[in-house]
Amino acid sequence: MKRIPLSFILAFARTVCGKQFVLSFAPQSPANSQALFARRVPSREAAISLEPLAARPQRPAETKLFAAGADKSDGVVVNRGLVRQTVLNQALLGWTIWTGGIGAQVLARDASFTPAAFLAGVAGVVPLIVMSRLIETSESAAVADLNLSTNLLMLRYFGDKPQPLVAFLVSAPIAALTGLVEETNFRGLLIPQLLQSTGGSLPTAVALSTLLFAVLHANPLSFFQGRESAQDALVLISYQILTGSVFAALLLLTGNLAVPVISHSLFDFYVFFFTHITVTTQIQYAANEASMPIAPRSIEAKWQAKRGEEFLIGCKETFYLSDTNRDGVLSREELRIALYSYGMRLSKADSAIVASAADTDRSGAIDFGEFLEYVGPSGSPSKAIKGSLLGTVTVDNARESHTMYQKDVEAVYQVQV
Repeated sequence: MKRIPLSFILAFARTVCGKQFVLSFAPQSPANSQALFARRVPSREAAISLEPLAARPQRPAETKLFAAGADKSDGVVVNRGLVRQTVLNQALLGWTIWTGGIGAQVLARDASFTPAAFLAGVAGVVPLIVMSRLIETSESAAVADLNLSTNLLMLRYFGDKPQPLVAFLVSAPIAALTGLVEETNFRGLLIPQLLQSTGGSLPTAVALSTLLFAVLHANPLSFFQGRESAQDALVLISYQILTGSVFAALLLLTGNLAVPVISHSLFDFYVFFFTHITVTTQIQYAANEASMPIAPRSIEAKWQAKRGEEFLIGCKETFYLSDTNRDGVLSREELRIALYSYGMRLSKADSAIVASAADTDRSGAIDFGEFLEYVGPSGSPSKAIKGSLLGTVTVDNARESHTMYQKDVEAVYQVQV
């Protein structure tokens, strides 16, 4: 997962403290660096997050749901190391707030935490949540890593079981801290400083502070790690420009720094808490469906006999993790989004070819029986999909296989009766 190096954080902290601005980038490994800003951070690493559990490679710590330092006592899972690092990073950025410096002075002068400010902050977060929901449900390849890595980050924080109370108690203070520190620095401190530097041009000052806010949420090394990493970084920067623009607009419209602080905090809480609930309940749904008993003369029984129980469970987990609206079938959109987790970035046209090949009854959706019949002969979703796109698996022969099995089942049933 791409992260902001600590040296970059310290350099920015020196800037807001009025000291020399020195950028020093130091690459860090995924094992020893943590996410500074708990928001959507694109990463190729997230591509493992939706693999069927039975087929997932058991590599060292990087593929586990929580990193070293997770507290699992009494059934509670919290990655204390990651929480501690996040709080420490924000504490460093907010140094002038805690020490009574310029940050504290700006808050005392420009922020008034009144009921009216709270209501304005709540209203201000609504468009951000709407935008976030559009991104979360989008099948666009451009935001695939953005969504997957957010899910993976929340799994690292809280594990793979739903913990509403724990997630609330951890997310709320982290979100409040992040909103307070970042809005004080980027809006409360930078905009006035940039106003002086730009000769009083408010649009320029706001644009520059928003751009800096966005750039500092991305890992600058991404631009030197290949085309895809650079594209991911650009997507993240664009996303943060949008959120930063909303926060800046709230400050300009109300003249009260408390409003963007509240809005920012609520939005970060939404990302933390509701992503945790969404991801873990989806995992729970898939696990429950995978554990359901199978009928003796079903398609599931057929493929369990041919390829084993582990294959069947893996297919169930893959299917039901992909079934995000939990209606028991896969739409073309759900299939395309799920394939991103395998690193397969199909176009809309290619995903339609795959869906058509699997949807043997032409209902417009793929049920689990059809999914098994589609995946079973090749032994894996990726091989079946490649076969469809290369023309080796067609709708007709998939339908023929399904029909032949139905006849076999009927014949067996008649004999037994």
